[in-house]
Amino acid sequence: MNDGSSAVGVRFEMLGPIRAFRGAEPVDLGPPKQQAVLALLLLHAPRPVPLRQIVDALWNGDPPSNGVDVVQRYIGALRRGLDPDRTSLITLTDGGYVIRAGETAVDTGIFRAALARAHAEHQTGAIGAATDEIRTALELWQDEPLTGLRGPVFDSARARLKSERAAASALLAEPTAATPAPPPPATSPMPATSPMPATRPMPATRPFTAPPPPPSAATRPFATPTPPPSLPATPATRPFPTPAPVSPAAPELEKNGYPEAVDPWDGHDLFPPDPLAMN
Repeated sequence: MNDGSSAVGVRFEMLGPIRAFRGAEPVDLGPPKQQAVLALLLLHAPRPVPLRQIVDALWNGDPPSNGVDVVQRYIGALRRGLDPDRTSLITLTDGGYVIRAGETAVDTGIFRAALARAHAEHQTGAIGAATDEIRTALELWQDEPLTGLRGPVFDSARARLKSERAAASALLAEPTAATPAPPPPATSPMPATSPMPATRPMPATRPFTAPPPPPSAATRPFATPTPPPSLPATPATRPFPTPAPVSPAAPELEKNGYPEAVDPWDGHDLFPPDPLAMN
């Protein structure tokens, strides 16, 4: 697409007051509402902006009855001031008015392009190049974006630009956040150990001496069995005394001197004979 701004050598600024330059000479942009028309076209570039949308943005949805005519007069004045040779910098299409300003012709486009390059440099670990890009982007800011322009459309655009600036400042404050971790050194896979103090030499190590092999079964002498510990000598057994012969016990009568008991019924029948049986 033909960049009309390049053809006429016009550049624009929105990171502060809305301004335009042809070469080194500033361009008179007229009253604030005419500047607002230019800002709307630049914010939507390279897309066209319908005439009704421009009218609503200028008067916050409550335009005067001649609002369309006023906007058309503003656009005519901008064409004469920015593009006196009529190189189609601002044109009317089926979708509305469009300004053919390239990315490098507007400071907001330069800012966003530098910020994108800074992010790309960060991803590859080129921290120095990323820092330079961020500083270049931040140097474009002069004041509050779109200074002096009021309305929901401009307030929203201003907040978006401030958010992008805050992201750039944060990236500059922490330039090493995306630096990849260095690989471990190939020559020292193990962690280094602390050296021993110079005053404590390491003790000398004794040479290892293998123990002698055990004697084989053919040469190993039989061990003399160790006798069990001797028990204390048992004293000679004293013979039991021979018991004296025991005489039978004397009768109790003799022992006590009492007469022998006599059964009074001895020799007598306990029951007298039956006289009937005797007959």
